[in-house]
Amino acid sequence: MTIGNKPENGIILKEMVDRDTGEIYHVPIFTRSTYKGGNFFMAMQEGFIHLAKLGLRGQEMQVLMLVMGKLDFENWIRVSQAEIARELDLDRSIVSKAIKKLVTEGILHKGPKVGTSSTYRLDPGFGLKGRAKNQKKIRDEIKHLSVIEGKKK
Repeated sequence: MTIGNKPENGIILKEMVDRDTGEIYHVPIFTRSTYKGGNFFMAMQEGFIHLAKLGLRGQEMQVLMLVMGKLDFENWIRVSQAEIARELDLDRSIVSKAIKKLVTEGILHKGPKVGTSSTYRLDPGFGLKGRAKNQKKIRDEIKHLSVIEGKKK
């Protein structure tokens, strides 16, 4: 990071002055180039409101956050329950129960098996990795009753 306007690793430290105290502090400003080709996805506000009201417990939320972190394009998720258990230091049975809950609640949708691993898709009502115009296509491929909108797609 650098102070001034020369970005380093996509971050500029902007010098700010507190008008009341005269104290100088630096605020990191992330430049647009930080996000090009990076690992990110769009989150849907209504989906997060729905998640907040579901009452997911700590370990279920841990699994959901890790799975969202592993999200691939068009909302595909290919990560084994054993890998999730290792990364979160949880028992595999806890991960299995959490995945079942996420599927039951319509957050994840079970996809085809790849080898011995199951695949899943994150419902695009919660988030989307890829082009926004593909949200309807993904929803059509999932062919389910949307828990967010309450109507068939």
